[in-house]
Amino acid sequence: MANGFEKHGIDHLSASSLNLWTNDPALWVMQYLHGKRTPMGPAAWRGICIEDALVQVKLGKMSLTDAYDYAEKKFDTRYMFGDQDSTRERANLRPMLAEADLALTEFGKPEFPEEGQEKVSITARGDDWSIPVIGYLDLVFPQYGVVIDLKTTTRIPSVMSPEHQLQRAIYARAKGGNMAVKFLYVSGKKHAILEDGDPAQILAQAKIQIGRMEAFLRHTDKDTARQIVPVNPNSYYWRGAEDLRKEFYGV
Repeated sequence: MANGFEKHGIDHLSASSLNLWTNDPALWVMQYLHGKRTPMGPAAWRGICIEDALVQVKLGKMSLTDAYDYAEKKFDTRYMFGDQDSTRERANLRPMLAEADLALTEFGKPEFPEEGQEKVSITARGDDWSIPVIGYLDLVFPQYGVVIDLKTTTRIPSVMSPEHQLQRAIYARAKGGNMAVKFLYVSGKKHAILEDGDPAQILAQAKIQIGRMEAFLRHTDKDTARQIVPVNPNSYYWRGAEDLRKEFYGV
């Protein structure tokens, strides 16, 4: 009998998929078993645009002034005719990019592969299954022995969320303890560098969740999963995708 991952053609996991499985299994079933994705919101797109522009600045390929224009043009490819939310997020591009650039001044030029972000992977194993858990590093500074993951936000946290702690734990294990992994949180006015959570403890809990995912997948087909998985219509994960949820789950 094929294990649950093989049965459903799932060849890898990630921090985002594990977090979604834990926090909103109904959305996970829709996305990963039925291939229906929720639209990317303007806040998430803002983060991508800032990260891409910041890399260009730190590699010396673009001035900060040019990076402002680059980020705005990239943002406009998805939100050319903006509503209130996208207009607000577009206005965050310049101050957040400037703050991110300032926060990384001491680190100099990162190591960045020509093909894009560095891919890292660890493997979770059960009695008769194994699955890679992958991630992509934002900014690697070997000379300082540190990996920096950029998070843009309108509110700087005092402690990393459990979701981000899992992501950091995966990166830290993948780098084998040779490099520190820190998350840079940037708003339009300030920044903070955090590294919360014990990776060993976090990954031990993650393995339990992965094992439960595998068992669920082993004993269900995708249509049965759709029929039995609990649906929380109040989950913030469905924001902007309420019509899709109603169409797919009827609630």
